[in-house]
Amino acid sequence: MTVQKLKSYVARNKTEKPEREIFRTTLIVVKKTYQDLTSFKKFVISLILMMLFPIIFLAFPTTLNFHSISVQHASAAIAIQIIFPLWFWTLGIALICIVGTSGASLISEEVHSGSMLILVSKPITRIKIFLGKYIGLFLYGALLSFLAVFILGWIAVLRYSANIQHFLGLIPFLIASYIYSLVILLIFCSITLALSSIVKRPRNAALGVLLLVIFSFIGMMVLKTFIADYYDDFYIYTFDLGYHLGNIYVGFMEAFNAIPPVAEWQQWFGIMTGVYAITSPTDPDQDINPGGMTKNDYVYTWVSLLVWIGIAVFLLIYGLISLKKREISV
Repeated sequence: MTVQKLKSYVARNKTEKPEREIFRTTLIVVKKTYQDLTSFKKFVISLILMMLFPIIFLAFPTTLNFHSISVQHASAAIAIQIIFPLWFWTLGIALICIVGTSGASLISEEVHSGSMLILVSKPITRIKIFLGKYIGLFLYGALLSFLAVFILGWIAVLRYSANIQHFLGLIPFLIASYIYSLVILLIFCSITLALSSIVKRPRNAALGVLLLVIFSFIGMMVLKTFIADYYDDFYIYTFDLGYHLGNIYVGFMEAFNAIPPVAEWQQWFGIMTGVYAITSPTDPDQDINPGGMTKNDYVYTWVSLLVWIGIAVFLLIYGLISLKKREISV
């Protein structure tokens, strides 16, 4: 090795070693965060809570004979039975509340207890600490949602037919639902950690997420009953976060062709989110109902996605700035 190559090698090691150290430290933060969140007892309880409401839905009987119809028809019928509780509860209220309450203490509590001081004394920036905790929380939620979605699919198949072919036919619907859950996690992990960075108490951060969930899934639904005449005229759907969540989920269903467009499940989204009109369409020439409900195309799916991403990014940037400026001491 020549002297020039030796100098180049030494210089390269000097510049790469701190970067490797920072990368390793970030991975340690990710691993530690993930391990702290995934205690066995807490994980099992969270999983049960996520599946509880859809399982109650599955308790209701159906007159359909799953053994006398095609695999495609049976898989679609099973998807119709679970689509609303899966969106509303499993990948909605339950998942977001679990992520919100679990992640609320990741920064605010560590700053309050003084353990954050140990981290910032290491060769790692506060942004990398934030990123490590974000990834750990996201992985925790991703594992929860994956198990909840596919276990629920399997339970539904066992409940109605116990036919493995029906479960295989259900996979496109389950995959579309899981991808939607990853989008929800990207958004609400950002919101949760942003609030955890901004507020001083974990309880207030968790409360902020819970209030956002209640407003999105329940509050706007109740409000719409009083302002139905003004909802379209004054473009109130622009601020209806529940509508945007429903619009995103339905968009994934359409993109994956995961479930047939029939009124049995569309009516739930019409009542709860306004994605569909409550009245079914009628063919003017034949005076018959073609089978589905009219979609209220207030905005495109990607616009609804941008609304939520915009909220998350705004809070994320504000949270990072707050964390960088925050005084950390014992």
